Amino acid sequence: MKFEGPPQFESQPPKERSPEYVKTLAELEQVLGTSEKEQTEFIEKRVAALSQGAEVGEMSHIGRGIHKGFLGSKMEIRRNMMVDPFVLDDPDLYADLFETIRKFKEAEGWKEKSLREIMPNAIQWSLSKYFGNIAAGSNTEMQNREFYLDHTSADSPSISIKELKGKGFAVCAEKAAAAQNLLTFVGMESELIASSGCRIPAEAGEEAHYYILVHGPKGDMIYDPTNPRLLLDKEGKLTSYGPAMYPITEEQSQRLISGESITIEHTDDKVDEGGQRIPDKSSRLYAGPRQR
Repeated sequence: MKFEGPPQFESQPPKERSPEYVKTLAELEQVLGTSEKEQTEFIEKRVAALSQGAEVGEMSHIGRGIHKGFLGSKMEIRRNMMVDPFVLDDPDLYADLFETIRKFKEAEGWKEKSLREIMPNAIQWSLSKYFGNIAAGSNTEMQNREFYLDHTSADSPSISIKELKGKGFAVCAEKAAAAQNLLTFVGMESELIASSGCRIPAEAGEEAHYYILVHGPKGDMIYDPTNPRLLLDKEGKLTSYGPAMYPITEEQSQRLISGESITIEHTDDKVDEGGQRIPDKSSRLYAGPRQR
């Protein structure tokens, strides 16, 4: 499978770039050229610094439905209210991002690109590497539910995200939460949203869903780590994928934060008999968090 997709953090009209993002990318560029031990030390220090200001609490579709910044190990995330919450407590998540970036920097068509251009795709691919699945399959939801059904005791501790590593059945709660921390780790400003009113595709019924509102260098975007943009061959086989990111206006961004919904156009691509890409367009409806 080849790396696909153009850089998408720069798809909006000019806006003042986040100084934190620029500063962190410069640090990452330097660290990527150091030893594995030095990279591990950088990850530990960066996570420790971000954790110092991390909030304590719980996220869910019916409670607190929006969170800005880093999710520390004391912020519990609930897939639903019937099962135990999980926490993000695994430094391997960030180590996988480093390894994915290195692979991009060695890949044809990517090695000449800047870290800023690589980062959106690197985050998407590192999520797949960590959790062991690219997108939901026919059994993903069932396997995920079975896993959580074994964690339903009122007295049991929160689930470590390590327990889902490589299992191949991560869904939106785990992927979006992990993506939120990766974005914060690299200096991006973003908000994790837990909604009970999304429709993906738009003609489907409402469902609970976690996704991210990114405040990028050139504008706001919806980022859905769970449902990436796909490239399929003529037989319908997945050949590559990229991050599903949708530029939105500031007004649309505020509507989401206030609990309203917006509809966006999503595009997958399929290669026809002649080798040409044919866009497959659909609509997705994203709703904001429940207002308390």
